[in-house]
Amino acid sequence: VFEADMTGVLAHRARHRKELEARGVSLTLTTYFVAACVEAIRAVPEANGRWTDDAVLVHERIDIGVGTALEGRGLIVPVIRDVGRLDLAGIATSLGELVARARQDELTPADLRGGTFTISNHGVSGSLVAAPIVINQPQSAILGIGKLEKRAVVVGREGQEEIAIRPRCYVTLTIDHRVLDGHQANRF
Repeated sequence: VFEADMTGVLAHRARHRKELEARGVSLTLTTYFVAACVEAIRAVPEANGRWTDDAVLVHERIDIGVGTALEGRGLIVPVIRDVGRLDLAGIATSLGELVARARQDELTPADLRGGTFTISNHGVSGSLVAAPIVINQPQSAILGIGKLEKRAVVVGREGQEEIAIRPRCYVTLTIDHRVLDGHQANRF
């Protein structure tokens, strides 16, 4: 479990949100987490792998599934394909299209298969921490994102420590220990 300071993300979002909305793209916080996971997977490729009896298979392509709640119908995980080739606007567009199609019951079985890593943003329903989150097999890891809230924290500024209010959330990484160890999970 890590605590993420979202100050920089929220500032970036505030600067770029209207520009993307003018193009019909919703810049959600989940978009930023998908982009961050792409970079983390590049640093720790095993997080994009799976266990087999013969070997650990590490996927070259990054296909991230995003847990999506459907009112009265449960949770599904549509997959953003080859997300490593997309910029932030491309991730936001793909994510928005998938979620809209999911809520309109327009996904195909192919939209739900073949993910190599999953994100579950359980914080949208109010939870701070969910651990462990069940790994979407045969994947080796899943990232859980808790509720974003303002918290009092000690920060350093101009060589001094002070208490400041910062937007923060807890992030959890549940791993298959046959594929990743704690050191790799911390690097991720």
